[in-house]
Amino acid sequence: WESPLTPFKGAVPITFEQASNRVHLQIDFDKLNRPVVVHVKIGKHYKDFEGRFGNLYINAPKTVISYDDKVERHHFFDRFGNQISVMGDVYEKVYSKDEYGRNLNLEFIDSQRLQTKDMFGTKVYHWTYLDDGRVIEERRDENDSLLPLRGGFQFLRTRITFGPDGYPAILDNIDEEGNLAASESGAARLKYYYDSQGRFLKWEVYDTENNPAIGPSNTAGEVNSFNGYELDEITFYNKEKEPALHWSGAEKWKFDKDQYGNFTRLTFLTAAGRPMTGIGGYSTTVYQWSDDGRFLLSQFYLDANGDKIANPNSNVHKVVHQRNNNGTIKESRYYTTNDQLVGRKRDNVAVIRYLYDDNGVKIGVEYLDVNQNVVKK
Repeated sequence: WESPLTPFKGAVPITFEQASNRVHLQIDFDKLNRPVVVHVKIGKHYKDFEGRFGNLYINAPKTVISYDDKVERHHFFDRFGNQISVMGDVYEKVYSKDEYGRNLNLEFIDSQRLQTKDMFGTKVYHWTYLDDGRVIEERRDENDSLLPLRGGFQFLRTRITFGPDGYPAILDNIDEEGNLAASESGAARLKYYYDSQGRFLKWEVYDTENNPAIGPSNTAGEVNSFNGYELDEITFYNKEKEPALHWSGAEKWKFDKDQYGNFTRLTFLTAAGRPMTGIGGYSTTVYQWSDDGRFLLSQFYLDANGDKIANPNSNVHKVVHQRNNNGTIKESRYYTTNDQLVGRKRDNVAVIRYLYDDNGVKIGVEYLDVNQNVVKK
């Protein structure tokens, strides 16, 4: 999650039998042990990114990687095999490499073969390799200005120290001379911990003196706990290792999943495990899936008592996705707690209608109000 330097680093190996009936990642390698195809599937079917399911650097149901002399290219495909753009207008990712095969730069190309930027506004990533094995990463925009990690994470120039398992162990915010530099929140260093399967267990925040600090998410760290393969809870704490309010307004996140590995609920809790109202004005987000686990059918909100509530930011309680026979979304409709169509607060849109060509490629979108009048196209 902290860098696209090594985008295909897996964790938690499972058997083919287990993969036959759950969400999983499959990576195909060539004879040089390089990833050449990355599949996101549920059983034998390709899986769209929906609900809370997704990844920063694996961006499509299928990614195909090709290698030329000192160049690595990533192309993206939907579950029908159509080449698509991801992360905004990114049609192709291009890694340039040195003579040792190490990634030096990452640039983004749109469908018109022009250079573009990713969803965070990054035009290019630069990597510099130090003699001690650490790697410095810089993210630059179209004006060649430094950009913070993941948009609002405050770290500008980052230095990555990898652990023996190949995962980032320390992420430093540094100045031009390589000295630790405090970000706006006072954070300067993040430390990461993993289990023997490569699952992310914990991260902690430190200042320039290596003392516990508060990061941009208003916490000094978090701990992940698992139930079997599945992420079960995330607990947030302050510099004294006491419960802390995450930026979401919760002291703990509780996840529920179905038999296929889909998230079905995210509930905001106190450290003692009681439902609480987050900063968004609701306590629980519920995701309803098709019987085979392939498609998200609806998403709605509950308050801390488990009752229906509208998201105060949108006036919407529930969004329902009506699908075509091939599973593509035909319409997305917004409803109140009384099951009445409602326009979103920001633009009065109550229905989004999607148009596709014969290959399943989206070719148009219409936005309608509660009376089915076109608001915008």
